[in-house]
Amino acid sequence: MKLGVQSVAPGAVVGNGKMSIAGELGPGSLLDDRFAITEVICNGGMASIYKANDLHNDGRTVAIKIPHRNAEADPALFSRFQTEEKIGGELDHPSILKFYPVKNKSRMYLVMEYLEGKTLYQLLRERRALPEGEALALASRLCEPLQYLHDRGILHRDLKPENIMLCHDGTMRLMDFGIARLAHARRMTFIGFAPGTPHYMAPERINGRRGDARTDIYSLGAILYEMLTGMIPFNDEDITAIMNARVTGDPESLRRLNPKISPQAEEIVLRAMERDPEKRFPTAAAFKAALDEPAKVELTGRCDRLEPSTPFKRGLRKARTIALWAVAPVAVQVLLFLLLWHHLARHGK
Repeated sequence: MKLGVQSVAPGAVVGNGKMSIAGELGPGSLLDDRFAITEVICNGGMASIYKANDLHNDGRTVAIKIPHRNAEADPALFSRFQTEEKIGGELDHPSILKFYPVKNKSRMYLVMEYLEGKTLYQLLRERRALPEGEALALASRLCEPLQYLHDRGILHRDLKPENIMLCHDGTMRLMDFGIARLAHARRMTFIGFAPGTPHYMAPERINGRRGDARTDIYSLGAILYEMLTGMIPFNDEDITAIMNARVTGDPESLRRLNPKISPQAEEIVLRAMERDPEKRFPTAAAFKAALDEPAKVELTGRCDRLEPSTPFKRGLRKARTIALWAVAPVAVQVLLFLLLWHHLARHGK
């Protein structure tokens, strides 16, 4: 696997006119008279990623993420690219994907360091559960870039195995800052939707609350749960059921799924995944301290106090979905009308 980011796409300015099928860049294309495309790494629904040589920097190999035209036209998706570029460009940590600034671009795209390796997602698909020592050590390493982000007031908000690259040289990169934000930034969630991945999302974000550094700690706890058991916590084919279970109950006992897990490791994971943020590790550094010395972790009996989630009434799902899709367009139109009215009122028209 080359690089571990998600896709990019259609026709940025191509100096020599060489493009692949459907107007996308391809090997031999030249982007902005600077980036010589050598390979299509992957194509996705929102963007595509290319391997390229940066002709302004001695042919340095880079990865370029370019949004598809339909994504560029979507304000929310375009905003994600802008956020990722802004935050990524401000970060400098050996375990965080490096972004390279580019001026005078013909269109939106991101230029990043080129990595070779595999994502944690791929590793878990191959091996399922990892040995306890390996899983704890990996989670400990992830706490370092996480604490770095939190110290700068940045929340990742989308921690998941797909966004963690394990490089062939033994290093690691945390990736994808498309929905990251400053801890005290003005809230931009639209019509109650919280962006992110439900399988690893903290209960407070599912409930639409702002969250803080402990929200990322919950997500890392869910990743560690999967590394230790080979199972995603609260897994279900129905996303709504997953979100309901995460908000109303606790995950299944890790040691019931994998008896080889130590009581201390289970205690660590369950503390990180407490529904109440106040009961979680207060910082990534505190989380790391427990991961580094599990023998010193005090057993509190959390595993004996796990509460099952409230059963989800699947029969209501269709009605809720229909209602949501019926109301959302009207809400958008009302919001746009109010914004237009406010604009006209301010300018005396």
